[in-house]
Amino acid sequence: MATSFSQPLPSAERAPSINSSSSKTIAPGHSTLSLTDRLLFPHLAPSSPRPPLLQSSSTYPPLDAELYELIALALRAYVNPWWTKITRYDKELLVDLTRILSSVLRALEARALAADLSALIYHDVPTVLTQHCADYRVAARKLGTSYAAAGSASLPMLFHGQQQHVGVSVDGKIDEVYVRAAVDVVLKACLSPEDWDPEAERYLIREIIVKTVCVDIVPRVTQPWFLHSTVLAYLGPADEPPRPPDTPRSNTNSSLVPSLHTIIVSFLSAVQAISSTALYMIHIYKRTLHTIKSVHNSPPYVPLQSTTIPTPLVPRETSAAPSPPIPENSYMTSVPSPSQSVVTSLSSGPNNRGTPPPTPPSPIRAPPHNLARPSLLLIAELLSLSTRFSGAALVFLSDALISAFASFFDRLLPLFLYTTVLTPAQITALVSAAKNSLFPNGYPAQSPPDPTPEEQTVLRSDVLRRLAQLIPGALAPLLLGPAPSARERTLSALLDPFDEQACNAHLFMLIFDLALLALFPEMAVGATDSGVGNP
Repeated sequence: MATSFSQPLPSAERAPSINSSSSKTIAPGHSTLSLTDRLLFPHLAPSSPRPPLLQSSSTYPPLDAELYELIALALRAYVNPWWTKITRYDKELLVDLTRILSSVLRALEARALAADLSALIYHDVPTVLTQHCADYRVAARKLGTSYAAAGSASLPMLFHGQQQHVGVSVDGKIDEVYVRAAVDVVLKACLSPEDWDPEAERYLIREIIVKTVCVDIVPRVTQPWFLHSTVLAYLGPADEPPRPPDTPRSNTNSSLVPSLHTIIVSFLSAVQAISSTALYMIHIYKRTLHTIKSVHNSPPYVPLQSTTIPTPLVPRETSAAPSPPIPENSYMTSVPSPSQSVVTSLSSGPNNRGTPPPTPPSPIRAPPHNLARPSLLLIAELLSLSTRFSGAALVFLSDALISAFASFFDRLLPLFLYTTVLTPAQITALVSAAKNSLFPNGYPAQSPPDPTPEEQTVLRSDVLRRLAQLIPGALAPLLLGPAPSARERTLSALLDPFDEQACNAHLFMLIFDLALLALFPEMAVGATDSGVGNP
């Protein structure tokens, strides 16, 4: 079903701003109604509470509010403009779409709680990033040689030969048919038969997701300058080098013996520095002891089902240059085996007709061992540590250390992920940031112009300077090289694998596949058929 998203919004539905603080409208009865209540719940009384959206709504209600507002903004931007031209009185379409989206979100939440996301974050994603960097450097070494079709092949073409993906073209364009088919499988797994059968509503939701991913998100997040600006926003601007202090003039009349005031100030400053250091060490000791006790008391995390890294769609080419070592079982084929259903029962809200069907049998993979090793190999590949003796020795010692404490790290890293990173507050902040980025003024924002080549060069240099400031001076010779020129080359080589948009599109699709397989293992090669027919 073709849906147009370029229609101008009706003048009656336009609003000057639609942020969290301004998404209100005054009804004739002087009652304040938010956009969410006005579009998604027109039949509820103003004082009635909204139906819960997620299972965690009772523990953290702000997440529900942000998700409801994001849904309201998306439906107003992509459905309301043309639907109000057909009929201005039928409000049931938006209500039905909201109910279907609520069912999908509840099913995704249940699958996320049952999946082993620590394997995705600490094992699968670092492995794919390491392979991306290795393939990029192999393709860059082939550029201009006889291996590149007598020097006529471009870098994106050579990289595509290293990582052929059916969902990405040679020039880095995402295939909408691939994403549309994946979304169809997701909707089939998350929706009940009553919600799956209405094709019109399902097609609307599918096209909104495909348009947002393929048109709004991927062409921007795969740009090198966008990655540079994101790193700078996370790390902060680079510090300016300190100016050398002016040399004071020598005073021949001053006495060489310090005054009593100077001695007292120096003594008190030394006492304060020693006490601050001691308090900091005590705090670190208590924090470390508390972390060790928490890790020791927490049982190993064993999910109901685990992810599998996607197998390559076509055989990989054998390159002339060697690739860095990849952790064992990084690319595995899936063997179907029965497992427990991920979703046994979902709480049905007032607007739900049914619950999603049970998850079909899916492949199981044992939780990976030594979760810290893929991140170490990624750092070694980014900094090219294997090309220097000091770097190779550092990687060997670090690998031996984390292997000796592998069982401790296998408990610590998932505990850190679920108690610090994947918390309701962090997810709410992520949803809010996505809402403000996609709908800054309540409607889809027009894409701002890309930075000029000069501005992109400045962004890249700022990232290099900021990364150099993060590495302590004692570790800089080991990680980056002994001379300043060698350190600059190492840092520049760190950003090289992400300087080509077409190559970044391949990386995005691989991570997209990993995220889908983490939540829907039945989509893996060799798993049972999802049962989704061609629309």
